Amino acid sequence: MNEKEKPRVLIVDDNPDNLMVAASALAEHGFSLMLARSGAEAIAAADRFMPDAILLDVVMPDLDGFETCRRLKNKALCRDIPVIFLTARSEQEDVLEGFKAGGADFISKPFNREEMLHRVEVHIQRFRLQQQLQKRNEALQEEIELRRKRELQLSISERARVAMRISAGISHHFNNMFQTVLGYSELIEAAAKPDSDIVKQVRRIVAATQKTRQIVNQLANYLGNSNSESSEIQLEDVFAEIEVAFAGILPAGVSLTSSIARNCPNRVFNRTDIIQALTNIVMNSIEAMPASGGQINMKASLVHGRDYGRQIENIDAGADYIEIAVVDNGTGMEKAVLDKACEPFFTTAGNFADKNGLGLSVVQGIMHASQGFMSIDSEMGSGTVVRLLFPVSDAL
Repeated sequence: MNEKEKPRVLIVDDNPDNLMVAASALAEHGFSLMLARSGAEAIAAADRFMPDAILLDVVMPDLDGFETCRRLKNKALCRDIPVIFLTARSEQEDVLEGFKAGGADFISKPFNREEMLHRVEVHIQRFRLQQQLQKRNEALQEEIELRRKRELQLSISERARVAMRISAGISHHFNNMFQTVLGYSELIEAAAKPDSDIVKQVRRIVAATQKTRQIVNQLANYLGNSNSESSEIQLEDVFAEIEVAFAGILPAGVSLTSSIARNCPNRVFNRTDIIQALTNIVMNSIEAMPASGGQINMKASLVHGRDYGRQIENIDAGADYIEIAVVDNGTGMEKAVLDKACEPFFTTAGNFADKNGLGLSVVQGIMHASQGFMSIDSEMGSGTVVRLLFPVSDAL
């Protein structure tokens, strides 16, 4: 039997002779022992030794056995350890006080060696069985929670698939109706006088229809359905197109730059999705810039899933990812805002923001459809970093 398997007993008695008598009896039967001469020593030793049982003398100076037991039971690590009192007292009041203090049993002095061994062994077996049951119960609770999360994830995934199919149909029908409205609007405008009120009203109808179509298409993107046809675009061209698109509309003092690490593969992307995602993120960064201006940098690099194992749920720790990070030194976000940043229709829009509140939620939908991941780090006064992680194996 190794030291870990040996039953451990803490013996507490202010009388050295009593200590040695009890210790010798237990040592002969293979117990691992620790001795203490006072209640204070016992409390300190229990934390270090973590015994399976405690033999505790009742009559001791300073802290008697009952008070020592109470203090042990107030410690979380010692609460379940059985305390067996050693005492020459046999009055009913003493027995009741001992049980109220948390004691498990009494052994009368002078004690019988065989009786003491039997009582100690019974309480240790019970204690160890209780510990095993507690560990099994904790493991069972973890398994139940894991299964609950898996079932919930499956339920969410199934609902997402249903929502994607429904949204695809709705988006298709709405776009047909939008096209009809826009077509008739063109006919009405062509037949009317150029500066008439009819033309002004028609143009309002066209603007409202186009805005509504944009929202419908963004909702479809959020759910992983894009009705728009798309070409492919390589990583180096992605950044170039974004920089050109924003070149003429960046506020004074705001710069937009990009960089690609040498180890980063020149991945092929779905043009519509990647441009939409980065456009939304850069627009949010611009909105977060102070009046004095700031910097926005788009960076691409090759990263490993294990680097994000604790930050991103369900990421494959053994896989490689292309990380596109948009880093700004703007005002940052409070935690309450950060927690809701990807919720559909949530917005803190100002003059430049996407006022329908679908910016980051659309990005999240695009990443879900790409089987990628998105993470956001932000602190007030320290800026924001939005990371998009695309699996390398998808398309290179």
